[in-house]
Amino acid sequence: MKNSQKFDAFQQGMFRIIAFFQHAPVKFDIAEFSVNIQTWISEIDFGHKMNFFARVWFKRQFYWRRLYLFAFFWLTACGNVAELPLATAVPPSTFPAPPTPHLLPSPTGDLPPTPAFGDAVAPTAFARPLATATAVVTAVPPLTISAEAGVPLDLVALAQARPDQFAWVEDARAADVVLTLGEGTPLAEWVYVVAAPFATVEDEIALATLQTNWQSGDPFFASAELAGWDTAILGEPDANITFLADVAEMSDRAWAERPSLLILPFHKLQPDLKLLRLDGLSPLTADFDPAAYPLTVAVNVRGGETAVAEFLAAWDGPATNWEANKLTRVAMSGVTALTRATAYQMEIGGILTPGQAVGPVLQTADIAHVSNEVSFTPDCPYPNPIGGTTFCSRESYFELLTWLGIDVVELTGNHINDWGTDALLHSLDLYKTAGMAVFGGGANAEAAQQPAIFEHNGNRIAFVGCNPVGPAYAWAGADKPGSRPCDAGFAAQIAKLAADGYLVIATLQYNEFYHYAATAQQKVDFAELVAAGATAVSGSQAHHAQGFAFVDGAFVHYGPGNLFFDQMDQLGTRQTFVDTYVFYDGRLLNVELWTGLIENYCCPREMTVEERRAVLTAVFQASDW
Repeated sequence: MKNSQKFDAFQQGMFRIIAFFQHAPVKFDIAEFSVNIQTWISEIDFGHKMNFFARVWFKRQFYWRRLYLFAFFWLTACGNVAELPLATAVPPSTFPAPPTPHLLPSPTGDLPPTPAFGDAVAPTAFARPLATATAVVTAVPPLTISAEAGVPLDLVALAQARPDQFAWVEDARAADVVLTLGEGTPLAEWVYVVAAPFATVEDEIALATLQTNWQSGDPFFASAELAGWDTAILGEPDANITFLADVAEMSDRAWAERPSLLILPFHKLQPDLKLLRLDGLSPLTADFDPAAYPLTVAVNVRGGETAVAEFLAAWDGPATNWEANKLTRVAMSGVTALTRATAYQMEIGGILTPGQAVGPVLQTADIAHVSNEVSFTPDCPYPNPIGGTTFCSRESYFELLTWLGIDVVELTGNHINDWGTDALLHSLDLYKTAGMAVFGGGANAEAAQQPAIFEHNGNRIAFVGCNPVGPAYAWAGADKPGSRPCDAGFAAQIAKLAADGYLVIATLQYNEFYHYAATAQQKVDFAELVAAGATAVSGSQAHHAQGFAFVDGAFVHYGPGNLFFDQMDQLGTRQTFVDTYVFYDGRLLNVELWTGLIENYCCPREMTVEERRAVLTAVFQASDW
C-alpha cells in the first residue's frame, strides 16, 4: 500500500472517529483529540506520528479508550477500507462542542496535497454541527453627549476629552445626554465675575448698571459661552460685545480699550484684572454665598433616565468652579515702626489704637504680614515724639501685632539693630513664642536666609526677602543677628522654591524714594526677581507709596507705603496700601487694594471715596497706565 493511499484511508478514518466520539456517552475531550489528529495529519513522517499519537492516546487513564485506538488502527492499516455508517439517532451530547478542525497547508516533500472531502465522508448526519470559532464580544458604545449654547467651555472640553466614555456629537438632538442651562438633573454650579483692567478706579458695579452696559455695547468683553446665555440673565447682548475664549486675549483687548468691562469664569481671573463687587458681593472672600450671587449659573444634564444615570455615574468633573477650601488670602503691608510719635500716641491713646481701621483687613486674612523695622526691648524708654532716628519699641507694643493676628514678620529693615543685637534676639523670642514666622532676617546669616513657608488650602506659599542697601550694622553675620544682605543666592533661592512648587512672595528693602513712580533701576531690580520665579514682588522700603507693574504675569508693587509710622509731612507718606493677594487652586488669582490715610502720626483710617480715587489715579499714572 503506497503512502498516498495510506494517507487517504487514514484521513477518512479519522473523520469517522471524530464523528463517533462526538456522540460518545462518556466524558471525552474531543477538542484535544481533534488537535492531536490535525497536528499529526499535517506532518510528513507518518510512521513516527503514529507512535506519537499512540503515546498521547495511552496517557489517558481510562481503559475503554483503547478500544477506540483499536478502531483507529483498523481503519488506517490497509487501503481497502469499508465505509461505516454515520450515526444518525444518537441523542445530542450535553458537553461543549469541539472547535471545527482546520486543515493546515499541504506539507512539502513526497506527500500529496490534502485531498478534498468526498461524498462518502461528508459529515452531514451529525446530531449537531461542529462548533465554529468563538464570537468576538462587541464593546458597548459610549454614551453620546452634546451641549447647548451657554454651557461653560471647561465642562464642554472635559466631556469632549473622554471619547472612551462619551462620544461627542454636535447635534444635541442626536445625543443620549445633553448639558444645558435649562431644566434637567443638576450637574454643576458655575460662578462668573465682572472684572475690569487692574488700572480701574471703580471697585463695584450694580446689576442694573451691568445689564445696561451689556445691552448698550460700551467696551465689553465676555467669555465665548456667554453668547448663548438666556436673555433673562442680562438681557439681549449688544452686537458690539466681543466674545472670546482666551482670557489673556480678552484682558489685552480690555486694557487697550479702557474703560471696559469683562465677564469671565471666576477661576480664570488674572492678577492684571480687577474683580468688581456685584451688588456688594465678591467671590474673593471665603464667606461668599454662590446662591445669592447674580452670576451663578446652574448647569444641568438632560436625557433619558437610564442615560442620565449612566452619565452621572461615570462623570467625575468638577461640581463648581468656586470652592472656599481652595482660597488663600495673604495681606501684604508696608513699613511698621512702633516708635517715636507713633509710640507716643499708643501710650496716650491705647496700644491697639493704630490698628482700629486696618485691623479687619489683617485679621480676616489667612496669612497677615508686617515688615517690622524696629525691635522690641524691655529697656526701651518712654517714647519721645520728636526724637531722632535710633529706634526701639517697648515690649508692651507687641500686643498690637498679636491683636492684629500677624502670621509672618519681615525682618529686612534698616533699623532692626538700632538698639543693639540683643534687642533683635529678644524680638525673635517674642515672635517664636507667639507662633509668628519670620523671614528676611534672623539670629545669624544662615537663619536670615531661611524662607517663611506656609501651606494653606492647597496653596504652597514662601516668603523671602533681603536688604540690598544696609547699613552694614543692620546685616546679619555668621554669629550676629540682623537682616539678610542681598546676594546671588537670593535669586537662586527664589528659583529653587518656585521649582519646588511654591508661590514665592519676594520683598526688597530697597532705596527709599519720595515719589510715586519707580525708578528705572528699581524696575530692573524688581523684574530680576520675577525672572527668577517670584509670583509677587513688594518693596518693603517705601515710606512713600509707589506704583505697580505686571511683569510676565507677576504682580509688582514698588512700595505699599507706611502702615504704622509718624511721617505726616507729605501726602504720599500718609497714604498706605495693604495688598491682599488672593491665591486659588495653586496660583495668584487676583489682588485687592485697601487704601488708608495715616492720621495723628499713628493711625491709618480707610480713605474716603474721593481720597481713594485720588491716590489710585496718582499711582496708576505713575505706573504708566
